[in-house]
Amino acid sequence: MIDLPNIDEFADEIPQRFKPSPKEPQREDAETALAKMALETALSRPMRSQLKQHPGVFVLCVPSADWVHPVADVVKAMDRAPVVVQVTELKKSGGIRCRAGRDELGMLQSDHSLMFITHDPDGLLDDAVLAVADVVVKLPQMTAPLLRKTIRRVTGGIARGVTPEMARLKLDIILASIRRGLVAGECVAKLQRAVDREKTIMAPDVPRLDVLPVTRPVRQWSDQVLSNLSAVQAGDLDIGQVPFITLEGPPGTGKTLIANSLAATAGWTFVSSSIGGWFTTGDGALGGVARNVKAFVDQILASEPAIGFLDELDALPDRETMDAKGRDWWTPVITLFLMEIDRLRKSGRNVLLIGATNYYDRLDAALIRPGRLQQRISILPPSTEEEILAVFRYWLGSDLADVDLQKIVQLGRGATPAMIEGWVNAARATARIEGRPMVLADLVAHMLPPDNRSPQDVRAIAIHEIGHALVAHRLGHTVDTITIVPNGSVGGYTRTSVPSLVPTREVLEDVATVMLGGRAADMVVGAGPNAGAERDLACATDLLLAAIENQGLGETLVSRRIAYRDLRSESLVTTIEMELKRLLDRAIDIVGRERDAVLRLADKLVKESVISGSELQKSLGERCCGARSDQLETPISTLM
Repeated sequence: MIDLPNIDEFADEIPQRFKPSPKEPQREDAETALAKMALETALSRPMRSQLKQHPGVFVLCVPSADWVHPVADVVKAMDRAPVVVQVTELKKSGGIRCRAGRDELGMLQSDHSLMFITHDPDGLLDDAVLAVADVVVKLPQMTAPLLRKTIRRVTGGIARGVTPEMARLKLDIILASIRRGLVAGECVAKLQRAVDREKTIMAPDVPRLDVLPVTRPVRQWSDQVLSNLSAVQAGDLDIGQVPFITLEGPPGTGKTLIANSLAATAGWTFVSSSIGGWFTTGDGALGGVARNVKAFVDQILASEPAIGFLDELDALPDRETMDAKGRDWWTPVITLFLMEIDRLRKSGRNVLLIGATNYYDRLDAALIRPGRLQQRISILPPSTEEEILAVFRYWLGSDLADVDLQKIVQLGRGATPAMIEGWVNAARATARIEGRPMVLADLVAHMLPPDNRSPQDVRAIAIHEIGHALVAHRLGHTVDTITIVPNGSVGGYTRTSVPSLVPTREVLEDVATVMLGGRAADMVVGAGPNAGAERDLACATDLLLAAIENQGLGETLVSRRIAYRDLRSESLVTTIEMELKRLLDRAIDIVGRERDAVLRLADKLVKESVISGSELQKSLGERCCGARSDQLETPISTLM
C-alpha cells in the first residue's frame, strides 16, 4: 500500500491554471435585487453616509405596501443599519386605530437610529415622526429601465422587449416572473403574458351600472342588455339573439366607462382595443394591422363570456367617401374587420361586441348593418336636473354631502360627465393645496366661464334677476334657480315654474307680472330702465297677445290667428300697452315693498353667481300662495 501525500499540502505549489475555478456565487433573487437597485437609485452617497450616523430618524416612502418588506430586508442587511420599523397600516391601540411611530421615537435616547418604511407617510406615520425626521426619501416607481436592470442582475442576461406596461404590473407578479435559473428572454415572456392577461381582466374600480349615473334611455337599454346576458348565461337565450352595439355620442359622455361597467355588472370579461391601437402596436404596415385585428378577436373568443369593446370606430373611414387611392389601401383593412365581426357572430360563443364613436354619420354602412354593429345607442350628456345632480353626486362622493347643489345644477346644464368630473377634481385639488375641506365655492369657481363684464353691469343684471325671482316668489310661483353666469348673449336668467299646465287669464297675468319683475327692479332699485329687459317685454307681449287673440281669454272667443292671419288692429296694440303698464305697476308695487330684500339678495348673487330656489325661499319666507305640482319651467333671461 502506498501512502499518497495530501494534495492540500501542495496546493500552493500548483500552478493557477491547473486549480479548479471557484464555484460561482449564487445570484440574488428578484426581490433582493429589485430592492437593492431601487435603494441605489434613491439614496445618494451623502444619504448613505448619513444612515450610518447615529442617532437619526429616516423615513423611506416606497411605491406600495408590498414593497415594504423586501426593502426592509435589504436595509437591515446594511452595515451599521438603523432599526427598521415597517408600517403598512394604522396600529390598533386601546381599541382604536391610530398612526404609528411615536412610541419608537424613545429608542433615540439609546443612540439608536430609526428608519420608518411605509408607502403612506402622511396617512400612517405619527406627526411627531414626520416632524423630527432628518431625511425623507421616496423610492422611485417601477420603470422599464429598472425592470431591465433587475432581470439582468438576477439572470445575468440582457432583457430585450421590456415595456412600461410590464413595469405597471403588480409587484408579486413581477417577482414571480423573474427567477433564478431562467434566461432573460424567458422572464420577459412571462411578463408579457401577465400584461396580456391583465388587459382582459376588468379593472377592480370599475363601478357597477346600478351605481353609475346614466340617462334614463341608457338605463333602460343597459337593463335590457344585462337581462339578455343573464339569460344567455342561464341557457335561456341564444347569444345570436343579442345584437352587437354601437355607442355614439359626443366626447366625454362615458361610452368606454359604460361598456366596461356593463361587463363588470354582468360578470363578463372586458377586452378593450381601439382602431388607433391597431396602427401603433407593431410596424403599422398592412400586415401588422391585420395581425392586430385578428388578435383582438381571438382574445375576445378566448375570454368568453366576454364583451369586446372597440373605440374610435370612425377611424375606419367610410369607403363611399374615399378617393381611389385611399380606397385601395383601406379596403383590405375594413373588409378584414367586417369578416372578423362575422367570425365573432358565427362562433356561437358567449361574446358581445360593442363599438364606440363620436361621429356616427362617418361610419361605413357595412359596419353598422344588421348582423354587425347594428344597434345604435346614443350616449348623451345628462339633460334633466335629476340626471345632472346624480353625476355631480357620483363624482363628489362624500364631499359636499350636506350642501344644496341646486345652484350648480343649472351651471352644469349641457356639461358632459367628463367635464363634471374635471370640475370636481380641480375643486378638490384647490382645497387640498390650501389644506382645508372642499367647499361649494371651489366647485363654482372652476365651472364659471371668464367674465369680462364690468362690475356695474354685473350688479345691474343681478338686481334685474332678483326682481324676477322676488315677484315670482310672492305670486306663488316656484323659483328653481337664479344665475348671472353669462351664456352667449344671455347675461343671466331666473328659472321659475308656472303653477298650471292649463293657465287661466289670472295665471297668465301673474306670469307676465313675473316677466316684468326685472324691469320693476331696474326702476325701483337700480339705475332705471335699461335694454336688458328686451326679451322680457317681448315675452310678456306675446303672452298677452296669445291670451287675447288665440286662447279666448279676452273679450272675444274668435281666434285672430285663423280669422285675420295675425293682422292686428291699433286698438289691440293699445289694449296690450295698457295691460303691460298695469302689470308693470303691480310688479313695481311688489318690489317697492321689499327694496331691502332685493338689495341684499343682489349682493349675494353678485358674490356667488347662482342662488338656488331653496336659498331664496329661506331668505324671503313662505310664498303668498302654494304652487301646484303640475308646473311648467319658464326661464326668464336678461340680454347682455
